Amino acid sequence: MKQMCVKAPINIALIKYWGKKDELNVLPYNPSISLSLSLYETHTVLEQCASPGLTFTLNDLADAKSEKKVREFLTFFPFDETKEGLIIRSYNSGPTAAGLASSASAFAALALACNLYYDEPYSFEGLASITKKGSGSAIRSLLGGCVEWDTDGRIHALDWPFEDVVMGIVVLASQPKKTGSTEGMKHTVQTAPSYHDWVKQSHQDAKAFKRALQDKDFTQLGSISEANALALHAVCADAKPPIHYLNEQSNALIKGIQEARKEGLFEVYCTMDAGPNVKLLHRDKDTTRLTQWLNEHGWPEVRLSRIATKGAHRCER
Repeated sequence: MKQMCVKAPINIALIKYWGKKDELNVLPYNPSISLSLSLYETHTVLEQCASPGLTFTLNDLADAKSEKKVREFLTFFPFDETKEGLIIRSYNSGPTAAGLASSASAFAALALACNLYYDEPYSFEGLASITKKGSGSAIRSLLGGCVEWDTDGRIHALDWPFEDVVMGIVVLASQPKKTGSTEGMKHTVQTAPSYHDWVKQSHQDAKAFKRALQDKDFTQLGSISEANALALHAVCADAKPPIHYLNEQSNALIKGIQEARKEGLFEVYCTMDAGPNVKLLHRDKDTTRLTQWLNEHGWPEVRLSRIATKGAHRCER
């Protein structure tokens, strides 16, 4: 029986994506820049089935909402469920729909798996244009390392000069968020008075971020990343009615990290996506002090991740 297995890493944007200027082609208002992480990934298996129709499971359970999205995504490939049987099993190693980029790794894995299963009907550029229609940020998980997604819809690998940089993830809530990213983006674009100022600032942040990469300036890079993340949550709160992805714990942890950094305890920078969980960008030399500080202050154990050098790739089942 025909089978295909693919793995894809999550990616965490340091310059955030939030809003589409072109819904049909999924073109973002501003460039985003991310790091693919080795900690969490999606493992997707496609398998031929003798009986026509689609069977989809997520972490070995039926998931009607995800199945609907998968079924829509399969229209980009030569799948005809009246004539063909297909089983898709998807496994997320991290929390799903909790602001930890599970949709990015999921659709990157699904896109490549489908492309390989159907004998590569798309070039890489074509596959990238399809992948983002499943989830915009999924396009960045096609590549490893540091990735830029431009406003023209293309992705580029950026040189990442920091071999000792680690991202820690503090999971404050693993349940699905109340407002999904797609819904939250649309609402923010349509109702937040400060949205266009945020887009303008994000363009400037992307340019400054790339200069910091060229200069190998981690302090500047971290400062830009934290400010960009906080600005994203500020513009969400400016929507009518406001969207609050961060909770009291999130805000307390961010404040504590900032105060400890000012005191010279460690150089750690926060970044947060559409969810309450906080990511902590730092270098190896600060891992022990960061871990001790989190433990002393009663925070959940930090989950440390290296930068994934591989994006979506074929694997053994």
